[in-house]
Amino acid sequence: MMQGLLLVVFVNFVGVGALIPVLPYAVIDEAGASETVMTLLLASFALAMMIGSPILGRLSDYFGRRRVLLGSILFSVIGHVWFAMTTDITMMFFARILAGFASGSIGVIQAIITDTTAPEQRARAMGLLGAFVGFGFVSGPAIGGLLSGYGGAVHTAPFLLAGALALIGFFIAIFFVPESKGDVRPRQLSWIRRFVMLRMSGLLMFALAVFLLNLAFAQIEASFTLVLKDVMEYSSRQTGYVFTWVGVIIILVQGILIGPITRRLTELGASAAGAFLLVIGQIMTVVMVGYFVGFFEPAFWPMIICTTLVCTGFALANPTITSAASQVIRKNEVGGIMGVIQGMGSMGQVLGLVCSGPLYEIGGGMMTFGFGGIISFLLLLVVSNMIWYPRRRRHSRTA
Repeated sequence: MMQGLLLVVFVNFVGVGALIPVLPYAVIDEAGASETVMTLLLASFALAMMIGSPILGRLSDYFGRRRVLLGSILFSVIGHVWFAMTTDITMMFFARILAGFASGSIGVIQAIITDTTAPEQRARAMGLLGAFVGFGFVSGPAIGGLLSGYGGAVHTAPFLLAGALALIGFFIAIFFVPESKGDVRPRQLSWIRRFVMLRMSGLLMFALAVFLLNLAFAQIEASFTLVLKDVMEYSSRQTGYVFTWVGVIIILVQGILIGPITRRLTELGASAAGAFLLVIGQIMTVVMVGYFVGFFEPAFWPMIICTTLVCTGFALANPTITSAASQVIRKNEVGGIMGVIQGMGSMGQVLGLVCSGPLYEIGGGMMTFGFGGIISFLLLLVVSNMIWYPRRRRHSRTA
């Protein structure tokens, strides 16, 4: 059953990632919309996914995990095919909102894993789930870039394939994912009560760090494709190659390097190192956009260096902040508090996507990456405070 779930996750997130390299060409060149509209399209998917996750999870408590999962996959198929067949910006929004809501089924899949795995195996299962989400994000941009331009519009072939893969995931779920819902429904806590628990637990700084991290990285997610298109003059296919490299970096860091780094620096130390790399990478991107491209040709290697720094920083900071938070939460409060922390991350992502379009129209990549660098610097201050504040308290007590 676990293998079936992982395949479902993989094919679902291929469709999510396939949009990234073709988005500016589909929205700006073919639909005739602005950069702001493009980033709002990205934000609509993220917002719909944020809304869909708790709704689909709650529905799965009442109607069964498998039934809700199958329905959400079918909606993903419809959303991908709908997007593939239109160049009207309004229809694009409806299609991505539908696909985003359906992608909220990741919470249902997590619930299935929780239902069917022993506690000592659950961490490994969740890790595999995250890895296959990453594999989907790696494969999606590559597929989107390589297939762009075939079959009509630049995004037609990538999203027809994404719809076909989602349909394959539907049949995988039918044959390999049995019903798993237990007889006892978990107690549901309101967002207000969860926030109170967060405040009482002393984990507000962790929530703020997750918010700032996602706010900063959303700027990159939205504006990097525009920089590649406008500054580097890359095609959608070349953009797909760059985002494949991004995915490879994230998998290498999180799959191989993060263990030794956290053992040497601790989780918060690795988070601070990641925030520092984010700051340096975004400052260098501002310099590259403003100066390197005009005076040093080709600008491929400066772009690769900046991309590697930024993505390594995110890959280090993202899991280690969450891991550090989970170690200081009481066992009976993990679900509620982690839900609020992840919700803050989703809010940061949506806000970053919404802001990136207007910022790009005002000042191009220098403005968006400069803003992201400032937010990353605030993240570095927050994480550094979480490292040094307990030490100062211990020192003052022993003085």
